[in-house]
Amino acid sequence: MAPDDTSAQAGEVPVQLGRFEIVRELGRGAMGIVYEGRDPRIGRRVAIKTARRDFLERSGRAEEMMERFLREARAAGSLNHPNIVTIYDVDEAGDMAYIAMEFLEGGDLQKLLSKGVRVTPEEAVELGATLSLALAHAHQHGVIHRDMKPANVVLLNDGTVKITDFGIAHLSGSELTREGMMIGTPY
Repeated sequence: MAPDDTSAQAGEVPVQLGRFEIVRELGRGAMGIVYEGRDPRIGRRVAIKTARRDFLERSGRAEEMMERFLREARAAGSLNHPNIVTIYDVDEAGDMAYIAMEFLEGGDLQKLLSKGVRVTPEEAVELGATLSLALAHAHQHGVIHRDMKPANVVLLNDGTVKITDFGIAHLSGSELTREGMMIGTPY
């Protein structure tokens, strides 16, 4: 097995990133591709979120976007809470940066709501309280999410709720965003 197979061309699935074996593509986002992976050292299933430097360079804001991507790993990785996605590793391999994180089996709240799934008032209160406690934990550790929306809330098959996507989080001491700057999902 090669130490890093990052030679995959655009559209091809790499064999591995760092120590993580790539199993399959899960989806595509604004900055890169998310893969299902496996950590062969401990046999753990992981999700691997990637950002390709060559893709980011086309935007004209590659450095800022790469910093945002790496900030997501630092923000979520600094937190240890049962309702916040767990980050296992962050690194760069070739022209790709990646974040290896907990593999979440379930669906995001946005997709569930769009399918007509409704929650009872009691379930809504419990969901709100759970998310509030997770966000309070993040705030106590200097992390402000800044993009809370149904698409960033995953409901696991076992009923656990997880907050994901800390890509535009504000970290105490960070100067990447300025007052009055528009970021996130406006609606």
